[in-house]
Amino acid sequence: MHKIFFCLIMISGVFSAVAEEHTVNLVTTGSDGQMMVMEPGFIKIKVGDSIKFIPSDITHNASSFIGPQTSKAFSTGLGKIESIKFETEGVYLYKCDPHFMIRMIGLIKVGSPVNIDEVKNIWESKKGTVIANQERIDDYLKMVIN
Repeated sequence: MHKIFFCLIMISGVFSAVAEEHTVNLVTTGSDGQMMVMEPGFIKIKVGDSIKFIPSDITHNASSFIGPQTSKAFSTGLGKIESIKFETEGVYLYKCDPHFMIRMIGLIKVGSPVNIDEVKNIWESKKGTVIANQERIDDYLKMVIN
């Protein structure tokens, strides 16, 4: 019994050590001069990893709006540094709520892009609702497959 308990503790330690925390900055002006961006705008992580969203000021947040059907939606508070753990494989689009219209949007690929066709279809129906940075998400979606 003690050996089983010891093995379970060791295995859980290995899995927790493998999970990583990544950082995405939510900024008004990006390092390349673009306005209203997530840096990085496209990020690949593993199932079980987390992302720490760091807003540059109180007007930014991160809020999911397209993701795998079985995933939990997430939304960080305006101006709050928060970490979100991703347990469901797939592609997620998220936005800064106040700046969605000017396409302050990011894309997260967690493991395999199992829902990429659905994300593309939903995005096509929504992309007319934003007024600036028209190519940003299309470019990110191309990165998912590469």
